[in-house]
Amino acid sequence: MSMSQVVIKKSLKALDNKAIQNGYIVDEQGKEVQITAAMIRSVCHQLLNQCRSIKN
Repeated sequence: MSMSQVVIKKSLKALDNKAIQNGYIVDEQGKEVQITAAMIRSVCHQLLNQCRSIKN
């Protein structure tokens, strides 16, 4: 196996090991609520819509 093949193989293995990160916010009652992918998508869409509505 060539050196480049070894590097590629090791790199692919590293990419398969996805890091799991959890984020939390604190709600109005002081409870921790886990941030979900759906929450992030929703906020990104809202921000994009706000940016599109800005008139120069």
